[in-house]
Amino acid sequence: MFDFYSKPRIILVGRSQKDARRLIEAFDERFDVRYVEEVSDEYSRFSDAMVFDYVGEDIIMNLRSGSIPYLCLIGSEKAVAKYSLEPGEYLLKGPGYLHYLPEIVYSMLEKHRLQKILDFEREKYMGLVNSMGCGMLILRKRDGNVIFCNQVAQSLLGYSEEEIEKMRLQDLVYDEPFALETILGIEHFETDREIVMLTKTGGKTYVIFNTSEMLYGAESVVQLTFMDISKQKRDREELILQWRFLDNAEEIAIAVDEKGRIVYLNKFAAEIHGYDLEEMLGDNLASYLVHGEGEAESMQFSMMKSGKWKGRQLHRRRDGTEFIVEAKRSILRVDDNVYELVIGIDITESIELQRRNNLHSLLLNGTGDLAIATDMKNRLIYLNEAAEKYFETRLENEENKALEDISSEPLRNFLKIAVSKPSEPLKNKIRFPVRQKSNAVIEFTGKIVRDHDEEVGTIFIGRKVT
Repeated sequence: MFDFYSKPRIILVGRSQKDARRLIEAFDERFDVRYVEEVSDEYSRFSDAMVFDYVGEDIIMNLRSGSIPYLCLIGSEKAVAKYSLEPGEYLLKGPGYLHYLPEIVYSMLEKHRLQKILDFEREKYMGLVNSMGCGMLILRKRDGNVIFCNQVAQSLLGYSEEEIEKMRLQDLVYDEPFALETILGIEHFETDREIVMLTKTGGKTYVIFNTSEMLYGAESVVQLTFMDISKQKRDREELILQWRFLDNAEEIAIAVDEKGRIVYLNKFAAEIHGYDLEEMLGDNLASYLVHGEGEAESMQFSMMKSGKWKGRQLHRRRDGTEFIVEAKRSILRVDDNVYELVIGIDITESIELQRRNNLHSLLLNGTGDLAIATDMKNRLIYLNEAAEKYFETRLENEENKALEDISSEPLRNFLKIAVSKPSEPLKNKIRFPVRQKSNAVIEFTGKIVRDHDEEVGTIFIGRKVT
């Protein structure tokens, strides 16, 4: 392309040597001029401009399909009309036209150079505008009409470029008065704002936006730049709802960032550790745990592999006492941030209760006496090994069954007799079987068991009698 640091290369096209002399002499030393009588593709590729001393339909067609500037020297207005020439494509051969022909060509070259620069800058700008992650609308301030939109805006709102550039801002936003007051600059804000935009299908898209005012031609326009935050808004509202639910739950709920620092915990989590909420926020969760290096590595490996972990952890309170938590850990993504959500319950008491139950079962199984327990609705809740052997059944087969549903007939018959006796105290001993005359007769005594003055069940202890 002609850059004004070298002489512009001009191809003059004429029909005779006489035409050649007068045309060549018209150009001064600023130009590198070559005269030809026949045109080839080579000239159009290696010249900066072409000047034709004659014109034809085929010549005009080829020039218009090319990319270099050209000028046709025309002898009459009839030729202009005949070939439908536009201003800038021709020069009438009037008196003294050869004197100002070089300046016209020079101006034509400069205009072409500036147009090339403008096209390049516009293409670069449009590339940036369309590659950005934000939608952009240029609005005429006086009426809110759209005069430009980028591809992101078209995609977010579902319109084609031709459709959206025929619309007004009022057609694209949910709250029209608010949009006119904020976007078109009647009211001014220093921060990004949030509005709801309408898509072509009638859907609603939440966006944050910013505006700037400028002059375009002789009119004031507003550049509206916006970003779709619908997903972030839904995630944020869901997270707020979860946080409110967890705040009132009697479970431990803690969220930590990628460095293990506590960014959220509910009231119960703080209270069970013996702290206020503000005291634990920002601390590393590991400082409240008691675990070995191997346990931490195992948990980290599971989180990296599946994003989840479930197990028991030992926590430490402010006073130094420890408690066991049945915990679930999972990855939580909010916008571009990754957190770890820990949900757990204190199972220290239940573990101790289970341990005692196991101990009691061991003690009862270690004796030759038969032990049977029922709840206050006469459902079977316990049999020791001696009772299982005597009644020829297993606890797992009969547990929590009502009297009539028990599969072992001897056990069912015994319980029918037992529940028919006075409840408290059982003064009369029960001999079972009632009619059996052998050494296998068992004599049972029963007692109602209470927990904090509440009756929870009845236990029967049986011994062989001879």
